[in-house]
Amino acid sequence: MTRSLSFSLPVTVVVLAIAYIYFSTVFIFIDRWFGLMSSPGLLNATVFTGVALMCVFNYTISVFRDPGRVPSTYMPDVEDSGNPIHEIKRKGGDLRYCQKCSHYKPARAHHCRVCKRCVLRMDHHCIWINNCVGHANYKVFFIFVVYAVMACVYSLVSYYFIKSYWTLTFLFFSF
Repeated sequence: MTRSLSFSLPVTVVVLAIAYIYFSTVFIFIDRWFGLMSSPGLLNATVFTGVALMCVFNYTISVFRDPGRVPSTYMPDVEDSGNPIHEIKRKGGDLRYCQKCSHYKPARAHHCRVCKRCVLRMDHHCIWINNCVGHANYKVFFIFVVYAVMACVYSLVSYYFIKSYWTLTFLFFSF
């Protein structure tokens, strides 16, 4: 089952926010602080561009990668002596069975009502990536969040320094 490419407002908002943070940091904060033609300005712009590219790369992978579906042929081996513990329902003691997908579910698999399928090791359905966060895309989602936080902190530090630089320049030249 392939995912159809359709318009998603939250994904568009995230892409626009990343673009806004990138352009305001490089072309306003770093350019005013160092100038993009100086060595420190070029170095800061290159480092921030690298962080932003890694953020966009991991975001794209987390949006388009399948989070990990339960195979339709999955059948728990109840007679396996090496693995005597199976996840069972709280009521009735039966093995976990998805009524919507009509197959058994392994431990930590859950049915997503938005994606309309069972997802292995499902964490949550994230509207910001328009996908479930599961077994196959959990790592790239987490790395995306780390790079996004790094980019925001870098941008805030750049903003703070440019603001303090212009305040000191104004105070110095006003006397």
